[in-house]
Amino acid sequence: MTNPWINKRQHLINLQTQVQRLLDELAKDDIGAGFQAAAYWHGELVVNAFSGSADALGQNPVHPDTLFVMQSCSKGVISTAIHILAEQGKLAYDERISHYWPEFGANEKEQITLRQVLTHTAGVPLMPAHADMELVTNWLAMVHEMEQLQPIWEPGTKAGYHGLTFGWILGETAARADGRAIGQIIQDEICKPLGMERDLYLGAPAEAETRIAEISGEAVPIASMPDDMLFKRVLPPALVPVANPEWNSACFHSAAVPAVNAVANAQALARMYASLIGEGVDGRRLLKPATITEAAQLQFEGIDEVALAPVRLGLGYSLSQDGDAMGAQPGGFRLRRIGWHDRIRRSVERPCRGGAVQPDEGWAGRPVSGSAGNGSDPRETLSYVN
Repeated sequence: MTNPWINKRQHLINLQTQVQRLLDELAKDDIGAGFQAAAYWHGELVVNAFSGSADALGQNPVHPDTLFVMQSCSKGVISTAIHILAEQGKLAYDERISHYWPEFGANEKEQITLRQVLTHTAGVPLMPAHADMELVTNWLAMVHEMEQLQPIWEPGTKAGYHGLTFGWILGETAARADGRAIGQIIQDEICKPLGMERDLYLGAPAEAETRIAEISGEAVPIASMPDDMLFKRVLPPALVPVANPEWNSACFHSAAVPAVNAVANAQALARMYASLIGEGVDGRRLLKPATITEAAQLQFEGIDEVALAPVRLGLGYSLSQDGDAMGAQPGGFRLRRIGWHDRIRRSVERPCRGGAVQPDEGWAGRPVSGSAGNGSDPRETLSYVN
C-alpha cells in the first residue's frame, strides 16, 4: 500500500524543484531581474527558491538572504504588529485614534477608529501636495502632516486604498500606545520570536545595506494620469519607485515609511504568515487563533474608491476572493497590493499578490507572480504556493 505521507513529501520536493525552475526561467528571460519565493506548509519551510540579479547590471546574484524593499507587503507586517498590541491590551480596534494620539483628532478626525484605519475606510488616503522623498523620511514631520489631514468621505462609509498614510497613522498610534517606535515593535514582537532579526527590518541598519536589492525597471505611468484621479493623489509621482532613485538610498532604507519600505527576504515574510496559523513555526504562534479569526472576518466588501476595483477587506489584511491565485478560499487572507507590481523588474520579488495564507490547508507563502493557474506546468504551481 502506498504511504500517503511519503507521497506528500515527494510532492513537496517536486514543488521546490518546479518553483526553482520557474524562477530560473524568469531570470533568464529578464536579465537584471531578481526573484525569491518561499512557502511554509504546517510550519515547515517547503519552498525556498531564488534566482537572478540584485542589481540592474546583473553583477550581484540574488541569495536567500538578499533583502528586497517590500513596498506594500510592508502593510501586512505593520498590521500584524497592531494585532499583537491589541492582544496585549495596548490597543483596541474600536477605540478612536485620537484616544492614543490627541493631535490626530484635528480637522474632523476625532471619531476615526483603529478599525477604520485597518480597513482603509478612514477617509484620509491623500498625501500632502508638497510631499517629497525628503519629507516622507522625516518621521516627526509626517506625524504632523497626518494631524493636518481632513477626511474626504465620512469615515466608515467607503473604502479607498490608504497607500502611504496607512503606515504613519498606524505606526504613530502604536508608538503612542506602547512607547516603542514601530520599527522596534516589529523587531521585538515579530522578528526576535521567529529568529529572523537579520531578515526583516522597518528601518534597515547600516550593516544590512549591502544586502538590499536595487529597484530598477520601467517608470510607473502615474504622472500621465488625470490630476483629479484619487490614485494620483494617494501615490503621487514624486514618491513612487523607479522614477525616484532615492528608493535605492541608504537614507530611505534606514527611515521608517511603514506602509512601503520594510525590507525582507521571501522566507521571512512567509515565516511571519506561517506563524499566524495552525501550530505556527517551531511551535511558536505570534497571534492567538481568536485574534486571527477576528482579523480575517469580512469588514468591507465593495468597490475601492482609489483602486476602482472590488475588494474584500479584513483588519489590515485583504480577504481572498475570486480572481486570486488561490481563489475565494474560506478563511484565506493576504496583504493588500495595488499599483505597479508587474511593472517593476525588481523589488519585492515581482509579486502581484504579496504574502498569502490559507489556514485550512496549512499554507503560508510568498509568491513571485500573479499569473498562476492550476495545471501541472511549473508556471502554474504558484497558485498552490500562494
